[in-house]
Amino acid sequence: MELLIPLWLPILLSAAAIWVISLIVWMALPHHKQDFIGLPDEDGFMDYIRRSGIKPGNYVFPDFRDREAMKSEKMQKALKEGPVGHLSVWQTPVTMGGKMVATFIVYLVVSTLIAYLTRVALPGPAEFAKVFQIAATAGILAYSFSFIPNALWFGAYKRTIIGSFIDGIVYGLITGAIFAWRWPH
Repeated sequence: MELLIPLWLPILLSAAAIWVISLIVWMALPHHKQDFIGLPDEDGFMDYIRRSGIKPGNYVFPDFRDREAMKSEKMQKALKEGPVGHLSVWQTPVTMGGKMVATFIVYLVVSTLIAYLTRVALPGPAEFAKVFQIAATAGILAYSFSFIPNALWFGAYKRTIIGSFIDGIVYGLITGAIFAWRWPH
């Protein structure tokens, strides 16, 4: 803990900066506008979900979670012919407050881990460039690569993966710059 006490300001500043920048990226910039597309018969689909009583949760179709079911002819046919996918049904009413707070907490944890790693690598005063190099690299690793396995498994579009990857590079560079700027001397 003693390692991190002198770094409380860059931890807090970098988490807050990434939180604000990510809000701008998702709300104002155009490159994530096509990450999701609408359904052809949205009203009919939503009516079906309501009538079916499907509760909030994460669903997969066809349900191939069981190894034995995977071997069945019926499942093999369903997987071959499709559709195959996943469905996330959110709790209503959808509110942003809790998600925004949780996102800030994630960024705070990431910044704390970056502070720890950078402090272990540079236990004392260091030049701006060296602090930037280590903290930015850790930030890029955290923000650019952590989501990719889920994106690949759950069918994100290539442009979504690339856009998020680039966002992560920007977030990592900002994190590195804040740590280098506020590194204790």
